[in-house]
Amino acid sequence: MLSCGSSARHVEPRANSGWGAIVQRATGEGRPTLAVVARDGDVRGAIALAVTTDGIDTDRGALVPVALAALVQQRMQARGIDAVAMGSWSGWRLHAVVASPMDAASVVVAARAALLTPVGLNDPAMPTVLRKADALAQRPLHDAALADVARCTGEPYGSFAARTPSFAELEAWRAAAHGLGRIAVAVAGASALSDAAANALERAPPWPVAAPLLVDAWPPMQAQATVYDASGELPPGDARIIVTARTPAPERAVVAAAALGSAHGALASRLAALDAPGQLRAVIAAAHGDGGCLAATIDLDGREFGSDFPASIATAAALARQELAVELADATPPPNVGRDLAMRASDPRDAAERAAWWSLAGRRSDVSDDETRIRITVGVASARDAAELSATTRASAIVAEIDRATLAWHAAIVESRTRVESGQGETWILLASPCGTLPESADDAGIGAAVALAAAEQAQAIAGDARVEPLVAPDAIGLFVHGPPRPSETPQAQARRLADVVARAFAAEGLEPEQTAKARARLLLQASQVDARTNAALASALAPGHPSWIEPGGTLLGMASASDELIAMRAAAIRAGPLRVAVLANDDLAQADAAVHAIDRWIARRPGESRTCPAIPAAVLPRSGTYSIDRPAGAPSEAILAIPLPLGEEPTRTATWLAATLDGDDGMLAHALGGARHEAPLARTWNATVVGVPRAPALAIRVSASDDALDMAVAQARALIDRVRQGALGEADRTRAAAAIEGARLTSLLDPSERALELWRGAGRTPAPSLEALRSFSASVLRDEALVIVAARPPRIVRQTPSTSPGRASKAR
Repeated sequence: MLSCGSSARHVEPRANSGWGAIVQRATGEGRPTLAVVARDGDVRGAIALAVTTDGIDTDRGALVPVALAALVQQRMQARGIDAVAMGSWSGWRLHAVVASPMDAASVVVAARAALLTPVGLNDPAMPTVLRKADALAQRPLHDAALADVARCTGEPYGSFAARTPSFAELEAWRAAAHGLGRIAVAVAGASALSDAAANALERAPPWPVAAPLLVDAWPPMQAQATVYDASGELPPGDARIIVTARTPAPERAVVAAAALGSAHGALASRLAALDAPGQLRAVIAAAHGDGGCLAATIDLDGREFGSDFPASIATAAALARQELAVELADATPPPNVGRDLAMRASDPRDAAERAAWWSLAGRRSDVSDDETRIRITVGVASARDAAELSATTRASAIVAEIDRATLAWHAAIVESRTRVESGQGETWILLASPCGTLPESADDAGIGAAVALAAAEQAQAIAGDARVEPLVAPDAIGLFVHGPPRPSETPQAQARRLADVVARAFAAEGLEPEQTAKARARLLLQASQVDARTNAALASALAPGHPSWIEPGGTLLGMASASDELIAMRAAAIRAGPLRVAVLANDDLAQADAAVHAIDRWIARRPGESRTCPAIPAAVLPRSGTYSIDRPAGAPSEAILAIPLPLGEEPTRTATWLAATLDGDDGMLAHALGGARHEAPLARTWNATVVGVPRAPALAIRVSASDDALDMAVAQARALIDRVRQGALGEADRTRAAAAIEGARLTSLLDPSERALELWRGAGRTPAPSLEALRSFSASVLRDEALVIVAARPPRIVRQTPSTSPGRASKAR
C-alpha cells in the first residue's frame, strides 16, 4: 500500500534498490515504465496498473482511490475488457487477464484512455462511482484515531468527511492522480506479452505529469499513545492495541512482518505469557512511496485484567512496541524482495499487481535507513454493568501507564555477566534463577528441578542444532544453551537465536503438561534410587524442612506431592523473580550484548516491580545424631558423616580446603581407612566434599565398606575428625590440598559449561588459607556433638545354630 495523511509535504523518494530484480522496461520519454515479471506455464497472462493518491484530498479517507478505481473499471468494461479494480486507503490497483499479445496491447490502450479521459457532467461511469462511494460509506472508521492505522495498512475505510463526490471533484482527483510520477504498469507472463504491452505504451502519445507526490510528515520519535472508545467494536470490557511502525525502507517492514506474524513467534508467545494474555489478531506490512509501514493488532480479554486494567493494557502495549522495534532492527532484507513477492504469487494477476505496486514504493530520503517511528493506538470498550471512569480519565490513565511501561521495557531487568572466548566452536548461555531451591520445603522438594527439566525438554524441541541442558543446584535453577553458528549467520544473530531458545522456554512461556509429566516421572525415578534415599536422609537432617537445600533434585515425598499445577506455579514464580544470565561469546562483546538484550526482551515486567528472592526462612538447626537407612539385599553398605558449617563465603572456602586435605588417594582419609597400617583397607571407597552451599553448608565424608567393616570405618573417620580438630593438620596436608584443588579446578574448567557456571556465580580463584587458619577453623567447627551420621546398609541376616539335644551332645562328646 502507499501512503497519505493530513500533514503532508513534498518529498522526493529515493530510488528503490529492493526491486531491481523485477525488470523495469523503458517505454520512451514521457511514458510510464513497464515492470516485467517473466513467467511461463500460465494459461493466461495479466496486465496490472497501480496508482497512488497520496496527498490528494486526504481528509476524504479512501474515497478518492475507491472512486477512481470504480471510474477506470467501468470505462474499461464498457470497452469490453474484463478488468477488476480495487481501491485502498491511498491508492488503487487494476488487473486484467490477457490471452495473447493482441489482448495485452488492447488492455494497455484501453487503460490509457480510461485513465486520461476527463470526467464529464453526465459521464456514464458516475452511477458506478456513486454506488462504490455509498458502499464505502457503510464501512466507516470506528473512530478518527484509527485514520493513522488505516493509512499504515492501506485498508479502505470511509472517513467522517467522505461525502458523495461531484463530477467536478472526481475530475480533479483524476487529473491529479492519473499521470507520470503516480502510475505504474506491469505485465506477468511470456515475453511476447511484455513486448506487446511495451510497444503499445511506446506508440501512444506522452502522458501528462501528475500532481507532485506528497507524503506525510513522520510522527515524533516519542509519540504519545492514542486512546479511543471501542464500544460497539469490541465486546464490553475488552481492549484492542494497534502498534504501527514506519520504516524508511519498505522491504524492512515486509521482512519483519513474517517473523512478527508467526503464531509461534516471539510476539505471539510473549503476549500469551502475560498475566493478562494478549492474542495477536493480525500483522500487516505495507509499502508506501515514502517507506514501509507495519501494524500489529492485539486483542485483550477484559475478564483477565483484574483491578488494574490500565497497567494490563500498558504492559501488552509496551511489550508489542519493543518487539516491533527489535524485529525491525534485526530485519535483513535480501536484495530481491520485490521479485520474490511477485514470483511467489501463484496467479499471474497477483504477480502483475504486486510488481506494479512495488514499482511505486520508495525509500524515504530525509531519515536514516535504520530509523523507525512507532505509534500505539488503544481502543477500550466500556464494561457492561460496571462503574466506569470517564473516557478522558480512562484515556489519561492508560497513556500514563504506557509511558511508564515503555520506560520499564527499556530498562534492563536481567543481571548479566559476559566474557569473550574467541575461537571457541560454540557460544554458551546460562539463564538461571539465583533463588535456586530457597522457596522449597519438604512437601515440594525438587519442584524447581522439575521446572528446569521440563523447560529444557520444551526448549530442545525448538532448538534445532543447538543443545539445551538443565541446571539444578541449591543456588541456581535454570538452563544452558549452546551451539555453533549456522552457515552465513552473523555472531549477533547466532547469539540472539540461542538466547531466544532459552529465554522463551524458561522465562516466558508456560510449561507444556506433557513435558511437566515427563520431568516429574524422571525425578521420581531418580529419588527412588538407593543413593538418592541416603542423600535425602542426610538432607533432612542437615536442613530440616528444606531437604532440597542439600539435594536439589528433591525427595520421593516432594516429587510425589508435586502436581502439574504446583510445578506451573513454581515456574511462574521463577519468571517473576530475579534472573541472571552468563554468556561465553565466541566472537566479541557485541555478540554477548546481543544475547543479553535478546533474553531481557523476553522477561515480562511491570513499572515499579521488585524482583527479589523469597525471604530466607527462620534459622534451620541441623539435627545431629545417627540415622539408619535400609538398602536392598546385596547392595554395598555406606555411611555419610556430615558436620554443619557456618554460613558465608569464607567458611565455605576454608571448608573446601579442609575437605581437600581429607580427600584423595593420599589424603588423610586414605591413611585412616586403608594403606599400609591395615592388612586390608577398612573401606572400599571414601571421599570428602562440601555440600549444601549456600544455605545449609556442611562438610560431608562418605565411606563405603563391607557391612562387617562399616562400623569400624565410621569409628576411624570420627577419630580422624577429632585429631584434625586438635591440630593434626600439617603443612604437607595443606600443600597436597592446594595441588588437588588447582588440579580439580583446571580439569573442571576444560568443560565450557563449568566456565559458564563459574562466570554466572561470579566465582574464581580464591586466596589459599594459611595453615593457622585451617587449624583454627577445624578447632571451632569439627565438634563431635554436631555430627550427623547416616548409615545405609542392607538388612542383616541373623544365622541361628540348630539346637542339639542333651543325648546327642553326650554322644558327641
